[in-house]
Amino acid sequence: MRKGFLLPALLLLLLCCGCNKDEENTPPDMASVITFTTPTAGTIFLNGTQLQVTGTVTDDQALSAVKVEIRNASNGTILFQQNNPTGNVIFYGFTWNWNITGITAQTNAIVKVIATDRYNYQVSKEVAVVLID
Repeated sequence: MRKGFLLPALLLLLLCCGCNKDEENTPPDMASVITFTTPTAGTIFLNGTQLQVTGTVTDDQALSAVKVEIRNASNGTILFQQNNPTGNVIFYGFTWNWNITGITAQTNAIVKVIATDRYNYQVSKEVAVVLID
């Protein structure tokens, strides 16, 4: 009778001890906060001019990278992309400049900033703009 009780109790003990180890070592994580300064939603940019993306990202657990993507809103084509490692900081100010080329018709575009913290959690924020020839 004791053998029948001992094995399930041992398995339960192993399951309970192994579950929380990783959670105890990882501090609570708050999502990164992304703030755009420029561009603002609906801004119109002409082909041949510069589209500047500026703003800040904060994260309580330290950032590892911040990335910008500018995509054609209708077909998802990437028009511009850049990734910057941040060096484990909790505050990061970003500035990207894209010299707009190749626009032959009015194009609705999405400017997206993606922040990755040191635990690989990602947060993104988007703003819609218009590109014209």
